Amino acid sequence: MMDRIRRIADGDMEALTALYETYKVPVFRLAFSMTKNRDLAEDITQDTFLRIQEKAGTYRRHTGEAAWIYTIARNLVYDAARKGRREPLGDGGMPLELPSAEGNPESSVFVFLDLIGSLSNQDAEVVSLRILAGLSFKEIGRVMHASAGACNKRYTRALEKLRKEVEL
Repeated sequence: MMDRIRRIADGDMEALTALYETYKVPVFRLAFSMTKNRDLAEDITQDTFLRIQEKAGTYRRHTGEAAWIYTIARNLVYDAARKGRREPLGDGGMPLELPSAEGNPESSVFVFLDLIGSLSNQDAEVVSLRILAGLSFKEIGRVMHASAGACNKRYTRALEKLRKEVEL
């Protein structure tokens, strides 16, 4: 069976829809944790899937589906930051449909942002990729261009910092 990204490269819109349904909330959570702006995070989420559709032909299976997707989202966040964007990237088209009430990803991310607010950007990013995106350290390493061991060490140290702050 051909993987979803290869099917997307071949123009399979059902594969893109399935991928979107799988990753829309985790990508939003990651973008929101990095931008702290709901509208911008929604736009980055939408743009992530547009970029996936455009670049699916460049995907290399050894990269791993999740790591490739989160790398795209992360790069879009950094692109927006470099351009000084604090507002949405455009008219946005269709709004992102997120679960409401129970399981609202935005409310849980607010709590998370409060917790990681004192961490350095790289520490917060590793913690976000591990907790919000559920990536393994190997996948985080692919996203951040670091070894799995270095990501694990950074994560452990970041959690220790947070533990000490909570104890105060």
